[in-house]
Amino acid sequence: MFEKHIFIMTDIKCKIIPEPHRDRKAVFRQSTLKTPYIDGDGYEDVRSIKMSYLCGNCDFILAKNIHSDQIAQLLSTNSKGLDIVLQCPECKEFNELNSDIHPS
Repeated sequence: MFEKHIFIMTDIKCKIIPEPHRDRKAVFRQSTLKTPYIDGDGYEDVRSIKMSYLCGNCDFILAKNIHSDQIAQLLSTNSKGLDIVLQCPECKEFNELNSDIHPS
């Protein structure tokens, strides 16, 4: 018998920030590819909210198919309180990914 899994899909628009100082934030950049930084796995055995993180400027998908508990674990491992910043490969804006982001 197959179990039915229910997922709520939501998009989160990231906050655009000025280019951060490298000692204060973890900044990820792409040099040639224009793909999401993170693509969630086949983590299908738990009910949870699946999220996509979008550039706050151009809506480029920076991360997709991320379960809410996966991103919470990532951000909680950040012992220095540094937020994660993803530079959009499309428009080059800096997008802050932190625990204060809420679905739009």
